[in-house]
Amino acid sequence: MRHFLSLFLILIGLCGNSQTQPAHIGSQEDTSKTTITTKLNIPFGTIAKLEVEVYDGDILQVKAYQGTYLLKINSVNDKKINDPLLLIYIDETETLANDDVSLSELVYKKKASSLTDIQIEKMKEKYVGKKLTVMAYETGHFTGIPKDYFKYRPSVADRNFHFEHYLVVVSNLKG
Repeated sequence: MRHFLSLFLILIGLCGNSQTQPAHIGSQEDTSKTTITTKLNIPFGTIAKLEVEVYDGDILQVKAYQGTYLLKINSVNDKKINDPLLLIYIDETETLANDDVSLSELVYKKKASSLTDIQIEKMKEKYVGKKLTVMAYETGHFTGIPKDYFKYRPSVADRNFHFEHYLVVVSNLKG
């Protein structure tokens, strides 16, 4: 699953109006000379209790998040978050879905050969906005195409080189 997410993040080009994109999601700034700090304000790799809400990536109107779900973090270790914070995630509990395909598998208990827009909307009605308490940690990786890459390699659709934060959910305490 981790390899799928990494491949997914690398292969999907980020399109859309960056002004409608929250700064904490997939920032395309050149992070090669910056200090990387956590979004949760606790050290990377520290398991924390998070109160979260499932968020529909389609709302962001960014191609990379179409058909995906993110977690909106409302509190960290019982401390309320004032500014909206959205993060992509990997689910190790097999109780959450981070895209339409995995949501279909979760709902129907089998892999779907195809999904209609109507099926997706029905699944979203029950899933998006769902409030959960999870144990998770923040991590991340560098992704994207570095500056001057295309001087040496053929052009491909991708995002600028940057650090991407994400959560790893290790326990779903209530859902």
